[in-house]
Amino acid sequence: MDTVSCIQRAIDFIEDNILDELNPEIIASQAYMSSFHFQRVFSIVCNLTLGDYIRNRRLTLAGMEMKSSGMKIIDIAFKYGYESPESFSRAFTRFHGVSPVTARSHGGGINLFAKISVQSMLGGKHAMQDLKQRGYTVKENGPVYYTKNMDKTAKWFEDILGWYVNIDERNADGDGIYGCALPIPGELVNMKITTFNGIHMFFGEPAKRTVAFMRVEGVEELYAYIKKNGWEQVTEVKTQHWGGKECDVTTVDGSVMRFFQLD
Repeated sequence: MDTVSCIQRAIDFIEDNILDELNPEIIASQAYMSSFHFQRVFSIVCNLTLGDYIRNRRLTLAGMEMKSSGMKIIDIAFKYGYESPESFSRAFTRFHGVSPVTARSHGGGINLFAKISVQSMLGGKHAMQDLKQRGYTVKENGPVYYTKNMDKTAKWFEDILGWYVNIDERNADGDGIYGCALPIPGELVNMKITTFNGIHMFFGEPAKRTVAFMRVEGVEELYAYIKKNGWEQVTEVKTQHWGGKECDVTTVDGSVMRFFQLD
């Protein structure tokens, strides 16, 4: 499971258990991370601490309930984890700008803090790509890749493999001369949430041979994803004598990328 999906899984867990006592270690386990690492990654990606996120979501839901139900303020306070009406009132007023009594009796406005969607927060044209649909993750780096038409190659990586491509340098004629093709959003690499595990693309004559050996989890899902996207130049997944599984993909440049899974 990729980093984006892991963080979102933890957020979904928070939402499903928002009324319960939420232990940071248990939340982090939903993302398959240590509590320390998860909270660091969460703060970088979501731009607030884990504790602030939980607090903001609880106060949002409490505010909505304050305006839409006849439940006693003290009962709402206890429901959302506050030990006394006074502590709830202070937190509510700081967050919403009005007291619980004002929000209810005078129709005061309340602030809303929506559930976070990690992919949406990453922004850009890749925000709509759903990593979960790919069904596979890349575990190891690939080598240098040469192409004479970087824009065409970038589109192939995006459309067929579901990768993310940035063309960082162009020559005077506008031809791409350097870029990166990544199986994860580049923002995660730039923020040092995860290491680089993609391909460096350079302008040059494509090699008509195997140019990349990429270890993946979900090689059969990779094969199905490529076929679904209409690319036929992919071999069926085969189990090798050493116990792993492999398939070869011939790219738009005629180069071959071999994907393998260790079982």
